[in-house]
Amino acid sequence: MAAAASYEALFNGRLQGLLQWQQFEALWARLRGQPRGWYVRDFTEPAIPEDPLPDEDFLRFLDEAETFLRKRHRESYCGFIYLDDTTAPTFIKVFDPRKMGSVCGCGGAVSPRWTISRMKPELPADAAPVPGGRESGGGWLSRLLGR
Repeated sequence: MAAAASYEALFNGRLQGLLQWQQFEALWARLRGQPRGWYVRDFTEPAIPEDPLPDEDFLRFLDEAETFLRKRHRESYCGFIYLDDTTAPTFIKVFDPRKMGSVCGCGGAVSPRWTISRMKPELPADAAPVPGGRESGGGWLSRLLGR
C-alpha cells in the first residue's frame, strides 16, 4: 500500500479536473454525505486551519461555495475544480472562475480560492499565496504598469 501524499505534494501535483456541472453536483453530494474530517483553506484569508471544520460548518461552507461558484460562472461547463480522485477524493482545489488567469499565461501565478482536504493544510512560506495580485482586482496590465 502506497503512503498517503502530503498536502504540499497534492497542492503542487497533478490533479483531475471536473468539466461538467453534473460532476460538480455529484462531488458536492459525496462531500455532503461525509461531512466529518474536512479541512477548508480559504486563500483570501491568511489563517491556516488547525482543525477540520465541524460537520454543520462544513455543510454550510458547501452551500455558500456552491452559491458563489454558480453566481460567478453561469456557463454550461465547469472547469474550475481539480481533485486527486474523482471517486474517493481526499484533496480538492476550487478556483474562483473569474480569477483563473489567462490562456497565454500572462496573468502570473493563480491561487485557488479554497482547498478542501482530509489533511491539515501545510505549505512552506514561499508556496503560500500572497495577498494582493489577482485577489486585489488588478489584471496583468495593471501590474505591468505598476498601477
